[in-house]
Amino acid sequence: MPLQLVMDAAVEPLSISDAKLHLRVDIPDDDVLIGAIIAAARRFAENLTQRALISQAWKLVIDSFPGPTLIGVPWGKTFTLPKHAIVLEKSAVRSVSAIRYLDMQGNWQIQPPETYTVDTTSEPCRITPVFGQIWPIPLPQIGAVEVTFTAGYAVPVTFSGDTMTVAPSWQPYLVGDAVQLSNVGGLLPAALSPNTNYFIQSVTASGVYTLAATPGGPAITLIDAGSGTSLVGVVPEGITAWMKLRVGTLYQHREEYFTSEKSGKVLPLPFVDRLLDPYRVVF
Repeated sequence: MPLQLVMDAAVEPLSISDAKLHLRVDIPDDDVLIGAIIAAARRFAENLTQRALISQAWKLVIDSFPGPTLIGVPWGKTFTLPKHAIVLEKSAVRSVSAIRYLDMQGNWQIQPPETYTVDTTSEPCRITPVFGQIWPIPLPQIGAVEVTFTAGYAVPVTFSGDTMTVAPSWQPYLVGDAVQLSNVGGLLPAALSPNTNYFIQSVTASGVYTLAATPGGPAITLIDAGSGTSLVGVVPEGITAWMKLRVGTLYQHREEYFTSEKSGKVLPLPFVDRLLDPYRVVF
């Protein structure tokens, strides 16, 4: 399998308290079980959609660079997957950390970032050499090229004073960029609201930002640091709603089979084996 998970999500997109509210469970006895079911439902959703929900680090291992070609993209086509493009089949890609390859002496070399372009706006993400460049020729050996990247809808952030700090592996923001915030298991800082457009007011250091309520407006004064886990980015509500339904089914039916109340028949749960999909080796 060429796509490898390097670092899993640091937090689940659905809190135990929200899941229990959906399940109408008000005792703590099954909190550990519900937490495990949430993680299983999240992985199930990610496998079905080929997405990462919360920031994850991935590695694509391939035997060689695609191509090479000097032709570029087909003229007149509005969207292409050119033959010399590296395609990252995990969305949404936020940043590419590095592309490295084995040279003819068997040493790992880092491909200079200025020699390739990354289209993180499309799904799947495409990486090609910049115009006038071609991929280098790696050692003709399996696993000779590696691409490490970060993907996800949202990433945990911390608030301190009036600043928001984002992990360095996440995409960098520029002054004026619009962002939305969310929270799992707690509340955002009192001055901020979820699912609301805020704007990068300043970049005080790498990955450290102040926020404004309007483009070019004054920095927002943060009253506290919030609680739970705050995130920049939002996991779509449709996905979290699906997760709640899946958690409900897994919690209600603790076995692979269940008895239909209407027919009295013993029926299999069709999705049970699909829980193994993220771990399946496909040739």
